[in-house]
Amino acid sequence: MDLSKEDEQDLKEESGTTTCQPKISRRKRVEPPTNEGNNTISLAKKYPEPGRYFKLGEQIGEDPNGVIYNGWHRSRRVEVAIVIIKDQEKQKGIQTELDVLEMVSGHENIVDFYGAYYHQAPRTPSLPEGLWIATEFITGATLQDLIGTRKTLGERWISYICKQIITGLFHLQKKNVIHHDIKPGNILITSFGEVKIGEFGFATFGGKSSSTSGTITYSAPEVLANFSNTQLEYDHKADIWSLGIAAIEMAEGDLSFSKLSQQKLIEKLTRGPAPSLTPWGKWSDEFRFFISECLQTDPSRRPSARQLLSHPFIGEIRGERGVQKNIAQQLHRGKGNCSFSL
Repeated sequence: MDLSKEDEQDLKEESGTTTCQPKISRRKRVEPPTNEGNNTISLAKKYPEPGRYFKLGEQIGEDPNGVIYNGWHRSRRVEVAIVIIKDQEKQKGIQTELDVLEMVSGHENIVDFYGAYYHQAPRTPSLPEGLWIATEFITGATLQDLIGTRKTLGERWISYICKQIITGLFHLQKKNVIHHDIKPGNILITSFGEVKIGEFGFATFGGKSSSTSGTITYSAPEVLANFSNTQLEYDHKADIWSLGIAAIEMAEGDLSFSKLSQQKLIEKLTRGPAPSLTPWGKWSDEFRFFISECLQTDPSRRPSARQLLSHPFIGEIRGERGVQKNIAQQLHRGKGNCSFSL
């Protein structure tokens, strides 16, 4: 993937160089201000009525927040996924995520966001009442699903997928957003073999964070240190650690240490040596070096997303278009189909 002129300039200006489930997560709750305590009135005033923007299709699924529909964006003329959230507590809790999505949307490696809307039933009784969240409709599968079809993805596939994720993380870094939950289940692979970062429920604004939100298996040591009642701030390089763990999973099909109890897992990741590829695997020196760079326990020695774009494992992919086509063919064989949900 070619970098934009803006990204190339940012990369040149980067100081320094690189020498190169158990799902244990906690969703944070954000309480935005409301008008006189009435959240429905507040959101109805904050967000436009969706009927003029979308034609609502049929229900295609559910997620923890609400019901998922497909729909048609009238002006953009594209199919979208629409999550309709009726629960007022969930409507309040998702406000920061919507702000993040609006900030980072528009990049080819980030799931597109088409806005938030609010429908009050008396206006058009035929449409479901609630907060409507419109995002890109993706046919394909998650990276987790792709791993499940092959057990090991092979170096060229891993290199391609990591490059796309890093390019997306580079974009988040420029926007001062930390994702906090980079893992195969939150990476979407489209039916065309494109790679997109999704699920921004734990994301935070700002260059620093002390949040412990996320999935512990993929959390960096500096993140886990905050479980011991400290307030250690860290930066976007925590997402690079998560990518390194995901790369091991792509290579080996699973993570041997993921079956540990929560306490033992935290102790291993904070006090033990960094995870690595099994020594008997037939992996290249460049790939092993990439993993070791991503999993530097000292974040000051860990490369940024900008720096990793020039790493040999990432910058010297052979036949990138062919790799993308092969991944797309694999998904077609698996007949994967998913849409982004919040």
